[in-house]
Amino acid sequence: MSLINDINLYCRENKIRQIGKRIIVAQHFMIIGEEVNGDALWRSLRKSQIKISLATVYSTLNWLYEAGLIDKKTTIERKNLFVLKGCPDKAR
Repeated sequence: MSLINDINLYCRENKIRQIGKRIIVAQHFMIIGEEVNGDALWRSLRKSQIKISLATVYSTLNWLYEAGLIDKKTTIERKNLFVLKGCPDKAR
């Protein structure tokens, strides 16, 4: 099942309104397909001409993590890296 399907299912089951920006961030996150921090994801979105705030990117990543749809780990430099669940290099 893809992350987008997981988001749709989670929102339906929890009666949460689906927000388009969550889908945009999630789609771009899946395209990158590796560990990424919010800043790098935001820069990648901006390079793709997608206008979205850094705060929206971080809040979406944190929402996806809290919903159990992605994993997160903190580096020695105290940066959060996010990764798709089930990836070989996924966060522990």
